[in-house]
Amino acid sequence: MRRFLRGAALALLLVALPGRAADVVVEGSAAIRNGDLGAARELATRRAFARAAESQGAVVNAQSTLREGTLRETSQLRSRACTGESRLLGETVRDGELTVTLRVTVLPAEQCPAPCQRSTVNRIAVTGFAFEFPEQILPTEKPWMASLTATETARMIRERRRLLADFDGTVFPYGTPARAPEPFLTPADRETPLLRFAREHRAQYVLSGVYRDFGLSDGRWGAQRRRIEIEAFLHDGGNGALLAQQRFSAEASGRVVLNEQPSVGSAAFYAGDFGRAWGGVLREIAAWAETKSACLPFIARVLKIEGKTLHLDAGAESGLSTGDTLNLHDLKDPEVRALSGLALGQEKQARTTVAIRAVYPRFAVAEVISAPPAGPPGTASQSPPPARIRPGDLLYGE
Repeated sequence: MRRFLRGAALALLLVALPGRAADVVVEGSAAIRNGDLGAARELATRRAFARAAESQGAVVNAQSTLREGTLRETSQLRSRACTGESRLLGETVRDGELTVTLRVTVLPAEQCPAPCQRSTVNRIAVTGFAFEFPEQILPTEKPWMASLTATETARMIRERRRLLADFDGTVFPYGTPARAPEPFLTPADRETPLLRFAREHRAQYVLSGVYRDFGLSDGRWGAQRRRIEIEAFLHDGGNGALLAQQRFSAEASGRVVLNEQPSVGSAAFYAGDFGRAWGGVLREIAAWAETKSACLPFIARVLKIEGKTLHLDAGAESGLSTGDTLNLHDLKDPEVRALSGLALGQEKQARTTVAIRAVYPRFAVAEVISAPPAGPPGTASQSPPPARIRPGDLLYGE
């Protein structure tokens, strides 16, 4: 423990100015178990890297829980930085413990690489944003905000360049704005409107939202104020599950009643009193949607089957390349349930693997390359049974 704290202190002494890369010297220690020096070295090195990253600042989350008269405290430490190049300065063994000393380059958060590095690009489809209280839109105002919210949010997502984005401001996938994100269903529905929307737009994920507040009020010296509060929802386009939700808000003051001029999306509009506040909220939603969905699994849908050849609804624009592989999953029974008995979902297991053989701008051709044996366990594997794959089935990548 003494070596561990000394290494952390040494790193803090050598750290450079905030916001700039820094070279720090750190120590990490680990017990040598069963004579396995390699395993101890790996663990000690990981601990040294962790101390180096934490030297640039960290966020601590702590929680206390009182249960049956016993107080339990837990904490989580998350670094604000990441590590770059490193060099081993020394290694010592004492009292059954290995200690490594490293010189490590530490990068501030803004210089750290993206958290996921892969070739495929997810597509997010944006629905219209309905108003929980439509009476907050004045009779003289044009009722185009629900549709234009989808248009402008999708544009802002595209500008960030980590996701593909599409939109249809006329679609609202919930029963009522007040009960969103509860799905809208009728007895005749074979799929929810949200899943249909994702399929029609070839999207992996769906972004939707509700204006929870759009009310006007009087401010000082007669200036009007308008509160903008939007609750955004991110759904899985493959199964409709709600993945994340968050509220975003701002207040505009001054000229906040909507007129036909200047046009929404123009520089003049975003320079105005309402446009500055509204645009800021949409940019926050676009950044949030990107952060939540850019690194989620990639999904492609089967369009057509010809023997072992499949046509998929994603192509070059989604980053697919010849040789990439995708997996078709089965859902494992029984469902995973909470202690209360509430169904939480089902685990997935890979059933079939396909390889991309040809890529076109908006679709790809794949070949089934592996599948479970057709016979009982212990018998020889036979050709993959393509009949088990149906149009509409989902293929997943990492």
